[in-house]
Amino acid sequence: MTNAPTPPARARTEALRSRGMHDLDPSTLAAFRAAERAFLDVTTAAGFQEIRTPSLEPLHLYTSSGALSPQLLDRVYSFLDWDGWSGERVVLRPDSTVPAARWFEEHRTAEASSRLCYVQPVYRFDAAGGDREVWQCGVELFGVPAPEGDVELLRLALDFAARLGIQAPRVDLAHAGLVRAALEAAGLDRDRQVEVYDRLLAGDTTAVEQLLQSHPQGSSSLRLLFGVDGDTAGYLANLRATLVAAVPDAGAAVAELEAVAAALDAVGASYRVRPAAARNFEYYTGVTFVLTVDGRECLAGGRYDRLVEAIGGAPAPASGFAADMLGLAAFSRPDGMPA
Repeated sequence: MTNAPTPPARARTEALRSRGMHDLDPSTLAAFRAAERAFLDVTTAAGFQEIRTPSLEPLHLYTSSGALSPQLLDRVYSFLDWDGWSGERVVLRPDSTVPAARWFEEHRTAEASSRLCYVQPVYRFDAAGGDREVWQCGVELFGVPAPEGDVELLRLALDFAARLGIQAPRVDLAHAGLVRAALEAAGLDRDRQVEVYDRLLAGDTTAVEQLLQSHPQGSSSLRLLFGVDGDTAGYLANLRATLVAAVPDAGAAVAELEAVAAALDAVGASYRVRPAAARNFEYYTGVTFVLTVDGRECLAGGRYDRLVEAIGGAPAPASGFAADMLGLAAFSRPDGMPA
């Protein structure tokens, strides 16, 4: 009788770990710590204070905030936190921004603003076998309205990228308010707006054509919004001239994009305006941005002025960004010096 072959040692040990969870070996952890030091050095110098929130949070905290898109809601680890004859539905933290907003509301003072940062994991189910525990670093800026807060965060993000040794990242800019104003001008109700925008993000060009048919008087401006990107102030001037004439409510959003673009021009940063690319426009309210390196996402963030109020707090301007720490670790040397 022939014995079955012995599986490789790596396969045997991987079978002992939960799927989607990973050990951090010494070399990976050294790079992680270098990226973490860079992040905390830059954020501390900018006046941000570090917090750490619980791994378990009430599910309603996320559902009430609108932070869980239908896609993300299917990926949360949710269960009943049993307490005698009753219990509360809780989740393993799938996002760090909502807990930071809760923390801000619970510790709110008379100060006009609050600058918070964190390094902690989030947990998201991935049926395809990807990572289910993702270590994030991020910042949250409460109390500073647009465009001042947006400019501050983008400068901080670029400083952090430079500290890591990331060369010439590109900033992709969008604005959730532009899309919302255009869809409202086309006569779409809230549910229909979400449906159409989900189709737009998925690349369904028929959604654009249907929108143009329902709003023919603004066809040229809407084609510019949904079909053309730009990387200069001239593009935004053209967007203002064409879009705002057809959709007056878009004026404030264009002005915020212009302010952010001017700040990026002032520091020589490369950017591209993709006005209809804001992810989860129900959650975001203003400028959103993604830093990319060779087409790969480095960090992402944006403005969510309704968040604190949505979880039961007093209204407060809010914005922030987050990044995958292990992804960023590839840009740092183990000794902590930029790559």
